Amino acid sequence: MSSFDQQFIYSFIHSPRFVFWSRWLFFITLFTIFYLAFAPHIDVGPDFDQADKIKHAAAFSVLTLLYMLGFGGGFFKISIRMALIGVFIEVVQYFLPYRDASILDIMADSVGILAGYSIKSKGFK
Repeated sequence: MSSFDQQFIYSFIHSPRFVFWSRWLFFITLFTIFYLAFAPHIDVGPDFDQADKIKHAAAFSVLTLLYMLGFGGGFFKISIRMALIGVFIEVVQYFLPYRDASILDIMADSVGILAGYSIKSKGFK
């Protein structure tokens, strides 16, 4: 990739319009995840052994990527905030009679957080 291409991508990603839409997409994604996590069992996507963990990791990788694009921040700050969202979901699910809380879900969320951070830090400078 040429220096011009890299400069164009950098200026596009850091433009106010891109940041604005990244923030909107972050909150839309967050509320969609909350809805899917708190509603009575909604089956989304493929259903096979451990599909739930893959869905958790995918959701949190997208959520982390959108957070980084919209708000920025260092690895520790982003990881803690995303992990707190995952823990919050599991705590609420613990008190819902039609949902199950799982430490494995939090671990899958953590894998997704690392994946989202890696995608952003390796792909967009």
